[in-house]
Order: sequence, then structure tokens, then C-alpha cells
Amino acid sequence: MSKWQHYIRNYIRIRKFFPFNNFKEFYNETRYREKYSKIIEPCADFRLIDNPVEVIKTIAELKSLAKNVKIHRVIIDLTNIINIDIGAISLMLSSVKELRNHKIRVSGTQPLDEDVLDFIIKSGFFGNMSNVSPHINNTLQSHKKNNKNTLIIADCNTKGRGQLIGTNIKQIRKLLLGVENHYQPLYTILMEMNANAFEHAYNDNKKHWVLGINFDEKSKKVFVTFTDNGLGIIQQLNLKRSTRVKEFISDFAKLKTPDVFNNGILLQKVFDKIYNSRFKSQINRNRGLPTIKDKNIKNQIKNLICITNNVYLDLTTDKYIILDDDFTGTFYYLELEAENF
Repeated sequence: MSKWQHYIRNYIRIRKFFPFNNFKEFYNETRYREKYSKIIEPCADFRLIDNPVEVIKTIAELKSLAKNVKIHRVIIDLTNIINIDIGAISLMLSSVKELRNHKIRVSGTQPLDEDVLDFIIKSGFFGNMSNVSPHINNTLQSHKKNNKNTLIIADCNTKGRGQLIGTNIKQIRKLLLGVENHYQPLYTILMEMNANAFEHAYNDNKKHWVLGINFDEKSKKVFVTFTDNGLGIIQQLNLKRSTRVKEFISDFAKLKTPDVFNNGILLQKVFDKIYNSRFKSQINRNRGLPTIKDKNIKNQIKNLICITNNVYLDLTTDKYIILDDDFTGTFYYLELEAENF
């Protein structure tokens, strides 16, 4: 190799790591990045199921950046997190996917807590991050042969979504019973969620969902999450513009309860099949939601939770929390044990 060829080779290598001609260019680029970058720092207890108000606050802020034309880069600072769950990870990954759909670069930091870092690695989050944001060089992938957890993203271009769901259900059954068989109740639930996500969860063609499966060795439980970053169940109903709203409120007032009609009560009634029949003219407008709740009542699944818009609804206790921030999407959480089969 000639001296000139050596020079060209070394020049190319250097430019990859320092693509500036002088310090002024470097300084201007640094200032530009600071001006058009946003750092998101989640709360220390970043568990969606135990701390939904704070987690949804972070996710709502993260999602809002997709509509901010001044933001070109988002940095998720996970440094100080001491607790996290598969729910928060699923919401975070789905939000990152949405940001990338709007051409926003996403990067982040690792947690200092080794247990939290290990949990995130095993969840498959970092592996998906490198796929969602191609510029991220992922070096934290879990060892697939030993890993019993799954985190997958499906969009409108993903073929055979039903088969993908079915394959993962068999894996869940193998984890709990040692036998890789189908489980129809869970398949029915996840296919209903899939249908809602792709038929009317969005008002554009940037559709996706995230399926999370996390196995806990100690409790012998499988935790399943399903997230779509769509409009949300309550917003889909679009009741605020409907003349039927007054009728709903009037019917509720006749019950003479101390409660005030709100989105929490509305979501309860949707899952109880009280309002669904009034939307028959709208194709598949969440009319399968009572089916999801029914599987929980029959103990075919356990501890079903739904978070959508500004409501956190526990479908086992039928209690709800009105959140401080709005989550434009729908999130489901459920648990499975050997006894559910």
C-alpha cells in the first residue's frame, strides 16, 4: 500500500469518529445538538404497575416530543433508576418507535444499578433499541439461548402477526408447564388487542404494537404486556362530540351514586359491555373488550390491568385511578401461572 493510500485510509477512519475540519465546526455542532436535544430522566421507581402516575408522566413527555419540530434528538437517561418492570420497558420501547417514525434520533444511558441493568438486558430492550434506532451500536444483547423473556415489535409490514402471537403463547406454556402447546384463551385476548391496534387505534399508517413476556423464576409466573401507541380506547369512542353523552350522563345520574361521571367509570362500562352496543355502526369499535375481561373473571388469566388515555383500570378489583397525564395509547398487563391452564 502506497503512502497516499495509507493517508486516505487513515483519513477515512478519523472522519468517522471526528467528522469536523476544525474546532469551530465541532463547537457549532455541539451547541446545535444542545439546542435541539431533549434529555428525559425517568423517576427512580420506574415501575408502571406500582407507580403508574409518575411513569405515565414520563411516557407522556416522551411521546409529546414526536410532535415538536424543534427537537431532533432525545436522550433517555436511565442512570438513576433503582426499580423497573416490563410494563415501563414496553411503554418506553413503543414511545421510542414512535419518535423514530418522526425522524427523531434516540439514545440513552445505562442504569448504574446492576440488578436493573440486568433486568433490562434480559427483557430484550437494548436489542430492540438497536433495531428501532439503527445508529445505536448495541453491545448489551441478552444471551438468547439462556433467555426466557421476549420483547417484540410488530407493525403494519409484519407478516403473520397471528402466527407470531401463537408461537409466543406456546413458549409461555412451555415455561409454566414444560410442554409447548397452544392456549386458546390467551390467543383470543392477544388477537383482539392486535385487531384493535391495527383497525382503529391510529389515524395514520404508522401502526405498531409491542408484546412483552417476562418469566419470574422465583414466583413461577409469566407477566405479559401488550402496548399500542394509538389514540386510546376513550379517545376512540369520541364521546365528547356525540349527542349520546348527555344520555350517558343522565343514565348515570339516575343511579344516585356519590361518584361523578368520568373517564374511569366510562372505561369500566365499556369493558362491562354497557356502551359497546351503542357503537354497532362503527366496525369492530372495541366490542371485543368484554371478552378480554371475561377471561380474567374465569381465571384463565390473572390480575388484568388496562391503562389508556388518563385512566388506570384494575379489571380484577374494578377500581380505577385518574392519571395526571394523558397516555395516547392502550396498555394491557396480565399474569399467568400453571393453575390458569
